[in-house]
Amino acid sequence: MIGSVLISKSQPKPSLETWDRFALKALLVLTAILILIGYGCARYRIGIDDQISQCLPPYRWYLIDTFDRDIQRDQLIAFRATDAMAPYFRREQTIIKRVAGMPGDQVAVTADGTLINGIMQPQSDPALAKALGLSVADFLVGSLTIHDGFLWVMGATRDSFDSRYWGVLPNSQVIGRAYALF
Repeated sequence: MIGSVLISKSQPKPSLETWDRFALKALLVLTAILILIGYGCARYRIGIDDQISQCLPPYRWYLIDTFDRDIQRDQLIAFRATDAMAPYFRREQTIIKRVAGMPGDQVAVTADGTLINGIMQPQSDPALAKALGLSVADFLVGSLTIHDGFLWVMGATRDSFDSRYWGVLPNSQVIGRAYALF
């Protein structure tokens, strides 16, 4: 039998990283993670609709992008409530509604519903006025033109407390674009 010679080459030991080098890498990774978390917290907010009667069913949870202020028709936006929105919303409360009217649009609120540029909006009859014990005449009856710097916002239900009751929304109150989550 031919003998085999086993030649052993010593394997180089993996070099162990020094504690200082490891700590520096860990600190850099942790810093990057904290920066990303900080950016996410500065840009995004979570909105939760806790109302009994929702104005944008079936959604209750929303993601609000505070950096996206490029407002388009039919998108959801988040904005701050004013004193004119009492008693349903308290001042500075975050509200989410659909942009129904843009600058230049003609709006008419009637007992039959809300027309924007002559098109009747779904679920737009002012049913909430009756529930509040008020007449439609107490609100925006007739027509108006939305001026630059303002929006007309609405919910998706007949009893949504929206621009039909408190008028146009100044763009300065917009927090950002909202996305329905679930």
